[in-house]
Amino acid sequence: MENERNLSITKGSLLKSIVGDISMNKCNASIHNLSDNHIIDILLRLPVKTIVCCKCVCRDWLNIITDSYFINLHLSNSPECFMVLDKDYEEPITKPTSLKLVEIHEEHGHNHLHHDPIMSLDLNLAPVFQNVRLSAEGSVNGLICFSSSDRTIKKTYICNPITREYMILPKSINDTRDGIYGFGVSLLTSEYKVIRLYYKLIIMNGPCQLYAEIYTLGTGQWRCLGPVTYSVHHFSGTFLNYHVHWNFFDREERLEKICTFDFDDETFQLFPSPPVSLERDTDSFGMLGVLRGCLCYSYYTPTLNVLIWVMKEYGIKNSWQKEVLIEGSICSFIGYGYDLQCFPIGSLKDGSILLVNGLLEYFPGKLLVYHPDTITKEEKEFSVLNAFNYLPSFFKLQNFESECVHKFLR
Repeated sequence: MENERNLSITKGSLLKSIVGDISMNKCNASIHNLSDNHIIDILLRLPVKTIVCCKCVCRDWLNIITDSYFINLHLSNSPECFMVLDKDYEEPITKPTSLKLVEIHEEHGHNHLHHDPIMSLDLNLAPVFQNVRLSAEGSVNGLICFSSSDRTIKKTYICNPITREYMILPKSINDTRDGIYGFGVSLLTSEYKVIRLYYKLIIMNGPCQLYAEIYTLGTGQWRCLGPVTYSVHHFSGTFLNYHVHWNFFDREERLEKICTFDFDDETFQLFPSPPVSLERDTDSFGMLGVLRGCLCYSYYTPTLNVLIWVMKEYGIKNSWQKEVLIEGSICSFIGYGYDLQCFPIGSLKDGSILLVNGLLEYFPGKLLVYHPDTITKEEKEFSVLNAFNYLPSFFKLQNFESECVHKFLR
């Protein structure tokens, strides 16, 4: 009886924080009189952290939050956030230690990045992530694709840090140390897929050919897709509009171009690239990303400024526009070359742009907020190994019935 009374008090407290004391007290209203639809409407207004707490209040709320109807509804209304793959300075340079959910809070017309330590996920809680070099390869609907490598092989993982679940994908067909990844979902079938590109030696002492293999979550096996025409750069693919995008260098035309992979028909095709000037003569490649819901392409100019192009209408070549020119002094760095990265991962409501800057292959970079109007930057308190746009989701990996799903220890 005492436990039931405490649960009722907890429920009432949470509801009062949303609907207020007056509406709760009016006509002696009780939480038990609220329908499931009303409870869902209230839960959808809560921060992710609070919804996680609500799962522990009672079995009814747990059933609602873990139901596919609520999960899909929440995902469609999920606030834009960012995920940072962070590290401890005392650890080896390339060893990540935690995933940190970074939320956007608006205060007095200004946007602030807020990190709640309670929403961090300590990767060391899973033995499989201890003492490995981990890379985030992409994120879709709250799921994150990771890869890790040792001296001989490459491993692939899928994780949902909100539900604290992860799974290890089977060994790939060509089980090599190197691999170029893309992660996405099909429009027609709603299947989640991981595509992996790798170089294969066809003839002894001859050139290597790029091949592709794909894994559909829930099937338990990789499928070979055969050779790939485009020699894409060694960066993770950018997912947008049910396609993953890579850039590559056309040696004949001496131009950097873009190719896509369609998750529906599982084919590669050439994609309209921005009209980048031939004057660009640097050692670093351009970086693809998503800015304000549009595909973007950023690169260093010969004067070491960062230029960002944005495709305003997806797939329309003439819709590419020069969006932002960031002076080199804003994105300062040590060294210069192939591994140099300075690229946008998202935008804030006030027009500011969130950038990742650094030589991330060798040491942690910085998370910057760039204000185009004032041409100023703010450095954030993260040692970034990876940072990317993220939509919090309660999607359960257990939905992939044939997969072996693990939970992070508490």
